[in-house]
Amino acid sequence: MAERLPQPLAHLLAILQDPQRVEGVALPDWEPVIRLARAARVHATLGHRLSANPHFWARVPEQPRGHLQAAMNFAAWRRHLLDTELRALDSQLPADVEVVLIKGAAYHAQRLPLADGRLVADIDLLVRRADLDVAEAALIEAGWCSTVTDPYDQRYYREWSHEIPPMQAEGHALELDLHHGIAPVTSRCQPDPVVLWAGRRRLPDSRYFVLDPVDQLIHAVVHLFQDTELDGRLRDLLDIDAMLRALPDDGGEHDALAARVGMFGAGDLFWHALGACQRWLGTPVPAVLWPSPPSHMHVALMAWMLPRTLLPRLPEEPAGLRGSLAAKAAHLRYHRMRMPMGLLLRHSLAKGWRRLRLRRVR
Repeated sequence: MAERLPQPLAHLLAILQDPQRVEGVALPDWEPVIRLARAARVHATLGHRLSANPHFWARVPEQPRGHLQAAMNFAAWRRHLLDTELRALDSQLPADVEVVLIKGAAYHAQRLPLADGRLVADIDLLVRRADLDVAEAALIEAGWCSTVTDPYDQRYYREWSHEIPPMQAEGHALELDLHHGIAPVTSRCQPDPVVLWAGRRRLPDSRYFVLDPVDQLIHAVVHLFQDTELDGRLRDLLDIDAMLRALPDDGGEHDALAARVGMFGAGDLFWHALGACQRWLGTPVPAVLWPSPPSHMHVALMAWMLPRTLLPRLPEEPAGLRGSLAAKAAHLRYHRMRMPMGLLLRHSLAKGWRRLRLRRVR
């Protein structure tokens, strides 16, 4: 039985999957579709997929076409800012420190089609843990400073996370995240940095590297299904969908990906990612890519939780009891995936004590 989704959401997912489906969208339907796309930060992506074909682009009424064009212009401006920052960082970071671009910066630098319309919010850089201090010191010397001032949060990032606290430089629009891994050091799934670094590839005429394409896909899966609360993350699912579709159809890459997923212990996360991509984006998934399924209880929980958290909804639509429970469950799952129980209890007590102190001050 086909899944019943709200009509605007069904329209949005259908057009993202196949721009030809724009034929069935009337002018009154466009207003909630545009708002949903904006809520999920995929409105510029939607515009790019439609404008790639003049016939489909012409089928979009003038009013929504204007909104989509404005979104594409904004996304292009953010990509220009990213280029500017990467050029500046080239000279700010020590020349003998190898730097890998990850997530949006990597997609943009490789000129991957999925970067078209993808809104850039920050710059994610990966360095070896041994180079972290010297890289951070060079950035501070260049004017970057931490956006986190609370001592406990500083400790949380530096001891238990896979990155130092986010950095910002005065007059710069983009934040900078400096990583030494692609998953928290206390999380359940921790891809081996040595393996990741061994597969890195240098970008042409650049000091920067990117991860092996297979590792970029696994990173996108680990980031979405372990390192976020799944809230309105359709954009991240589109990244995974695009990378799966871009895999060469020769079988070798599929085997390499399946082996890598097993090596990193990312089978459960990957299974959920493949299922969500198939369910909402119609992603073709070769049989060899499917890992063993998680437990029945885990499958049932995610099947109930994902549509209530990952997919966008209009701001005026209340989440309802089920939506609120799903959001709470996703929040708890997020923390449980990142921390063992002892550390999670300690972290919860620290956060609770800080909230209590703030209330007393007020």
